[in-house]
Amino acid sequence: MPWRHVKTIASLATPVVLPVQRLVGRLPGSTDPVTMICAGTLSTADFVAGALLEVEERTVVGRLGSPLELRGTAFRRACSAADLVAVEVPRAWQACLPAGAQLRMPAWVSQELLAAGESPVTLPAPIRKEVRRQTRRNAYELRFTTDVSDVRRFYAALYRPYVTARFGSGAVLVDETQFLAVSRGMTLAMLMAAGDWVAGMLLQQRGATLHLGWFGSTTVPPRAGASEVLDAGSIAWGAAQGVSRVVMGHSRPSLADGVVRYKCRFGAIVRPTRFPQRTVGLWVQRWSPALVASLNAAGFVSFRDGQACVYEAQPGAAAP
Repeated sequence: MPWRHVKTIASLATPVVLPVQRLVGRLPGSTDPVTMICAGTLSTADFVAGALLEVEERTVVGRLGSPLELRGTAFRRACSAADLVAVEVPRAWQACLPAGAQLRMPAWVSQELLAAGESPVTLPAPIRKEVRRQTRRNAYELRFTTDVSDVRRFYAALYRPYVTARFGSGAVLVDETQFLAVSRGMTLAMLMAAGDWVAGMLLQQRGATLHLGWFGSTTVPPRAGASEVLDAGSIAWGAAQGVSRVVMGHSRPSLADGVVRYKCRFGAIVRPTRFPQRTVGLWVQRWSPALVASLNAAGFVSFRDGQACVYEAQPGAAAP
């Protein structure tokens, strides 16, 4: 079994150790400080806090040796002064989430574009119009290649610099050997601007499904309209080959998230990921009108019987 598959399966139960942070900030429309305790990966703590409040103070207060400690007296004591508690655990440990959690949601969701009936996928008229405008304004041209030398150049000149510059110390950078191995058989979409290569993305077609893969750009953020033209052109390329489903990648489970809103412009809907994700639990200990409004504005998404459900804050209600 390839090592990357082993690591993916292991993610069902790891990581076991949970860093714990204390974040203090203010909710939109309120001058009162709000305290949040977050146990789990730092990136998910940033996602939850960023969706709800403007963080003014952040302190690492310790770590839990295992998710079992979430149900312990010491953790409850540490959370006693918090207005809100956010906890993230691997899927196998979700029974350890605080019993009072009002919401449980996956750490990541998939966004997919589905065709109507037997027809290939199509894009909404507004995004097609925007793509035409950006293409004319920036002299964009889209090319497609399977040449390994182009993929190597894409990794070195666009993917690696872009990911490093955008995410800094938190970047999850795939090494070149794995990158080339995984990309074998994929198609590389190359976005040119007046002859210069400015952005690119790997595409994988499996039957009637097109997966949009690793992205790279010469600038951070990408040039104006580059992402829209690249995504739309890649989807059109797939449609010409009869693709009826496009997987646009993983996003955070919030309808207010910028990435989610961007993909929705293409007609993508929110669906569960193919592989089970870590579970995030939110436990509100002190309700306020501002917190209710912030939770509802975030549009956090969970799933019931495979269908997306948008959380609506109901003070005093616990998750089933």
